[in-house]
Amino acid sequence: MKTLIRTGQLIDGTGAEPRTDMDLLIEGNRIAAITPRLDAIPEDTWVVDATQKTVLPGLIDAHVHICSDPVADPVYLELTDSPALHTIRGIRNARLTLESGVTTIRTLGTPHGVDIELRDAINAGTIPGPRMKAGGRTITITGGHGFYYRMEADGVDEMRRAVRALIKDGVDVIKLTVTGGVMTPGIMPGIPKFNFEEIAAVVEEAHKVGLKVTGHAEGKQGVNDAMLAGIDCLEHGYFMNNEEGLAILVKKGVYLVPTIMAYDLIATGEDRGVPPATAARSQMAVEYNTVGFRNAVNAGAKIAMGSDGGTAFNDHNLTWRELVHMVKHGMTPMQAIVAATHNGADLLGWLDRIGTLEVGKLADVIVVDGDPLADINQIGNVTHVFKDGKLVRGPQK
Repeated sequence: MKTLIRTGQLIDGTGAEPRTDMDLLIEGNRIAAITPRLDAIPEDTWVVDATQKTVLPGLIDAHVHICSDPVADPVYLELTDSPALHTIRGIRNARLTLESGVTTIRTLGTPHGVDIELRDAINAGTIPGPRMKAGGRTITITGGHGFYYRMEADGVDEMRRAVRALIKDGVDVIKLTVTGGVMTPGIMPGIPKFNFEEIAAVVEEAHKVGLKVTGHAEGKQGVNDAMLAGIDCLEHGYFMNNEEGLAILVKKGVYLVPTIMAYDLIATGEDRGVPPATAARSQMAVEYNTVGFRNAVNAGAKIAMGSDGGTAFNDHNLTWRELVHMVKHGMTPMQAIVAATHNGADLLGWLDRIGTLEVGKLADVIVVDGDPLADINQIGNVTHVFKDGKLVRGPQK
């Protein structure tokens, strides 16, 4: 059985102008053709009428905490819940994520490394969910940001040992908390935690086996140290008006995943249960993060979309709201869509198979009502989701 999607508007994820009245043919798990409207429909073909809709690549969320619930203060759950409870939440959240139109994620911080086995279960077809690059446990210093569910390590030798342990676990990416963050009690965001030599040791060990390294990094010294040590990506990455860091970001081609929405939701959540000190720290971060993001956009930096899903009020089925924030703070709707498709695939090293609608690529396709180029909010009005050519949301054949 083939699937033919008759599109109204087709946005292919490359940044090219949208095309209208196109037919997208799926055979098996791949895109077989993208062509102007066919005169004759091939035999044994199911036709999806999207002539009044917009067709796009499946979205890619490059920063997710798949086993975390978006409660006001998730710290307690991460401290006390068992691996089984984290697994149960992960199974539920993976399904919600996929059905929302996010067909690929990168998990960056999961208690007990549960995401590794979730990834394997999804790949085996045991449970539904987006394809996943799993980060397992994050590396932090003793008492550093997120210490309550991460791998604590100090000094160059322990850094190397931590990376090797994560490789043994089967991770796809290494994440370290270069600086403080807003959610950990008693920790100030932007304060450096690792020294340069420790970061460089992590990068060296990961790159030996072809793994990328990403870092929770906020503030001038942490951001600059991470990039000069060879890190591949910055999470959050607000620059404190750091022109030097911005220049390094562009010159070295380091990716930025800004997670704008996460800070905003925490900063405005005190009346819904966010601890006052956490809200205050996040309010400080919002200002710097949005300014730094706008500077990065204007400088032509490489930016991918990440929601930080699982943080306070950051629901796993509402990832699309991050694109709204990206547009609000300086991107065009097309730039935000490219960040959430092409650029996400490039960051994950999967651009040869996903991220754009092109013949031969895996058929990760979503259909939305309305025109997200005219109103980016329309990206949330998902009617159909295909992953690997299979319909996972929408009217059945």
